[in-house]
Amino acid sequence: MCPKKLIHHEFMKQYKRTPGNIALKSDYEEMTYEQLECRSNDLAYELIHRGVQPGDIIGVSLNRGIQLIITLMGILKAGACYLPLDPYYPRERLTYMIRHSRTRLLVTDDITSVAGIRCTCEVMNVRQVIPGQVTTATLPEIDDSTLCYVMYTSGSTGVPKGVMISHRTVVNYLHWMKSTFQPDAQDCVLSQSTFSFDISVWEIFLPLISGASCALIPEEMKYDPALISAFIQRHEVTVAQFVPTALRVIADAKVLIECLSLRCLISGGEALNQALVDDLAAQFSGQIYNLYGPTEATIYACWYRCEQGEDETIVPIGQPLTHASVYVLDEQMNLVREGECGELYLSGDLLARGYLYQPELTETRFIPNRTVPEDGPVMYRTGDRVRQRPDGVLEFHGRVDNQVKIRGHRIELDEISNTLQSLPQVRHAAVILSTHEASQNPYLSAYYVPAEGEAVTVQALKLALSGRLPFFMVPSVFIALETMPTLPNGKIDQTALLTQKQEDDQPMANNNTELRENTEEQVMNIWRQVLNVKQIASDENFFDAGGNSLLMSKVHRRLKKDLDIPISIMDLFQYPTVQLISQVINDKFKTQS
Repeated sequence: MCPKKLIHHEFMKQYKRTPGNIALKSDYEEMTYEQLECRSNDLAYELIHRGVQPGDIIGVSLNRGIQLIITLMGILKAGACYLPLDPYYPRERLTYMIRHSRTRLLVTDDITSVAGIRCTCEVMNVRQVIPGQVTTATLPEIDDSTLCYVMYTSGSTGVPKGVMISHRTVVNYLHWMKSTFQPDAQDCVLSQSTFSFDISVWEIFLPLISGASCALIPEEMKYDPALISAFIQRHEVTVAQFVPTALRVIADAKVLIECLSLRCLISGGEALNQALVDDLAAQFSGQIYNLYGPTEATIYACWYRCEQGEDETIVPIGQPLTHASVYVLDEQMNLVREGECGELYLSGDLLARGYLYQPELTETRFIPNRTVPEDGPVMYRTGDRVRQRPDGVLEFHGRVDNQVKIRGHRIELDEISNTLQSLPQVRHAAVILSTHEASQNPYLSAYYVPAEGEAVTVQALKLALSGRLPFFMVPSVFIALETMPTLPNGKIDQTALLTQKQEDDQPMANNNTELRENTEEQVMNIWRQVLNVKQIASDENFFDAGGNSLLMSKVHRRLKKDLDIPISIMDLFQYPTVQLISQVINDKFKTQS
């Protein structure tokens, strides 16, 4: 009988081997394997004492830090499943996730941070868990098919979908990483990904099953290349991952040359181009890897070892992991001929159990494996177009559906258009991906037909969507139409949409015009300096004007230092135009006064 593959069992085996090793560290504290074992046991016992049963879903609303890792490990030890609730997501989205998942209990360290979330489940403050208070509880025995986490991703129906991932598939992936990258007690893995992204799973748990340490970078540091470099040096980080968008800024800042401890740099979440690999390799002597995979395939399914100077434009996504199988199929579900493009399907012991409480959707994406049934009974339709080279390496050639990726975020365009169309001011809507001519940065454009008799402004639409969608899903451009152009088959004519021009919008309503204009002028000046541009429209998206997350961090520091403006970095991401963030600033000043 095969041993169970449970994340907390893997950790407990490592704890017994290296109890005194540093497991977790930040700029403020460290925690050994033994301390993490004890603290996570305390939390697990408290959960069990509160009636948590194996298989229950526990919502977690915590910022990155040692307490987050204690909480996740404690939830798994209690036999439960964790649901990441990003504190910066709109309250309406978090409310949907909690209600739809039937969350049993919500864990936080700040009750005020979950204010506005409408749910009936119990809320537990982890700060009130007293070590050793509950000693009679027994950790449950669970099967490795038990859910480890549920992560909600963008859904084409207009609501997010919860991807169900089991312990077994996570441990399979971690074992592959352990075998491939050989982490040991001398290693330190950087944890910088938001825990609502599955990349965070390996950043946290790979070091904890290997005797290595996990270094948790503060949220405000991860957007500045100089601060990232300094953190890597302070904690002697050896393994780190970033999306290509962040790697581009890091490469341009030329800070990797100072990161002498770093031996392994991993790229994932977006297409990686060879020019970026060459720039990174020029200042980094370690190894660079490109990893690929959807959330439904438990983090990653393919990998590729990058080399400087390869004759590529876009780096291949590589070959399947040892526990994965890949098929390139045509529309008739037949294997394509060698060298032809087709849709990528995945099989093996890496697939999710499907979408939580959405059996019909699960059946459309997780289908019977009639191609090579012995690889696994089910295969997952990725929606990605690929070509397989004679050496077995896969090349990425875009999407076959309406899903896009912007700055590492997987987005269903239909979810945005459906959300926009649900607003009372809008009768019909469509959202497409556009490209900025100068910077070549991708951005979202929304086209809408106003409801009859409704006076609609772009700012009103942006504010409404910002309350329902994460900041990265709010379109940058809104264009009003009298009618939505369609093809003879009734589908929206996207080519015709591209010919439409953006119109000037009415100014955003604000009773205190002088206050609004003064704030906008100050914010505008900082944006121009940081972006190094002479002109930028007050309703232009920061990212479409050539900005990125690291430059946004610079804006945040300037606003705090120069103007003493009371906003968070996530406010800037949520409201990424001068007009929107100025209104937020003014509202906060009014509240304080």
